[in-house]
Amino acid sequence: MLAVAAIGMAGLVLRLLGARGDLWMDEIWSLVLLEPLTSIDQIFWRINHDNNHFLNSIYLYLIGPDASPLLQRGLSIALGVGAVVAAGAAARGRWAAVATSLLFAVSYPMVHYGSEARGYAGLVLFTLLAVVLLERRLDKRGSGIAFGVIVLLGFLSHLIMVETVAVLAAWTAWLIWRRTGSFDRVNVELGQIFAPAFLAVLPLAACMLIGRLLFGFRIGGALPFSLQAFAQGYGGMIRYLFGVPDWIGDWVCIAAACGLVCVCAAIWRDRRASLYLIGIVGLPIVMAMARLPNAEFQRYFLVPATLMLLWAGELLGRGFAAGGKYRVLAAAAVVAILAGTTTLLLPFYEYGRGSYATMVDKMTRDGAADYATNQEFRTVMIVDYFAERLGRQASFVAKDKICDERPSWLILEGAIDRQPQHVDAVPDCMSAYERVDASTSWGLSGLGWTLYQRRD
Repeated sequence: MLAVAAIGMAGLVLRLLGARGDLWMDEIWSLVLLEPLTSIDQIFWRINHDNNHFLNSIYLYLIGPDASPLLQRGLSIALGVGAVVAAGAAARGRWAAVATSLLFAVSYPMVHYGSEARGYAGLVLFTLLAVVLLERRLDKRGSGIAFGVIVLLGFLSHLIMVETVAVLAAWTAWLIWRRTGSFDRVNVELGQIFAPAFLAVLPLAACMLIGRLLFGFRIGGALPFSLQAFAQGYGGMIRYLFGVPDWIGDWVCIAAACGLVCVCAAIWRDRRASLYLIGIVGLPIVMAMARLPNAEFQRYFLVPATLMLLWAGELLGRGFAAGGKYRVLAAAAVVAILAGTTTLLLPFYEYGRGSYATMVDKMTRDGAADYATNQEFRTVMIVDYFAERLGRQASFVAKDKICDERPSWLILEGAIDRQPQHVDAVPDCMSAYERVDASTSWGLSGLGWTLYQRRD
């Protein structure tokens, strides 16, 4: 469809704009994890870290660490644009195809993760394609091998593809039971449909198991579950998806979105209605009941977010197709969403994921520099990365050695509007620092840095 193709081109432009600027910590972390590898196969069994998104790692390994940030984000850009087109293909009806592809093209989280060198753009794309291919399997028209390949590619993009598979398996089981009323038939047909996907993922699982036995498995960090964190994560994702103003609370966003999904399911009563109910309402409930860690991070709700945009596109499409006042309401909703997402994209384009290279340049332009920081692991990784690319050196000074070595620079991570103009690195240390530069980020990624120089 010409309209979907045009929207895809617009989505490409938005993602290219989002791909500007410095790499941020998690993107750099992926490159750091690749540094000691001597062959591409080690990506599957040697790294064993949750920041290793396999397809993205393969791509970064092939293009090398010295490629430009735009090229390093190239795979995600391509997959992100592919998700816009796939969304149109997954939608049901001409109007729904246009509305759905438009939502995926302009929605801030889709633009953000479609322009970042990580695995989330692939997760969105292959979730959409998995829905399409599973429906074809249910209609006896699709290939089990094709479905299995898409599921494998989803897992290679990001391991939370397991959420997609869980939702699709629950949806399939429900559809089979509703058709047959037999749990035996559910088990048999479910096994037949998902066996190719299981076999496709099995080698990847074996590689990860071998790697875990040999080297263990590391997680970058895990914050404990709380209902407040859950609301921040899921409610924040809903707000970002549709450009909802900040003054509307997280729980209000969750209740409104899930309530509308339930109302639509009761009215539509078709096959997709149960998918939306399971993926948008049921999956987050299960995640909350399981008390999963890191619930405040919106990216872990990308699977229900993908299904929510698919549902919203269908709702808008039905409104446009109905004509009359419903078309007017649908058009007004599209205008409101575009206005809201614009308010999110503009600060993202202005601040990006942070500016770190200029600070490292300022620190090291007169020769080797020594510095201290309040976030040792993250800051040291980023400083080392940019110093190496500038051909310079920067030495980290631990907090307990600041008084003795009196580093020339201090980097404080955190909201820059909360950092003072002057600071003592360590009380009674006789080392006073003055603020000389700052860098902020906006949105779903990035770190705030404030740079201080010793003045005594």
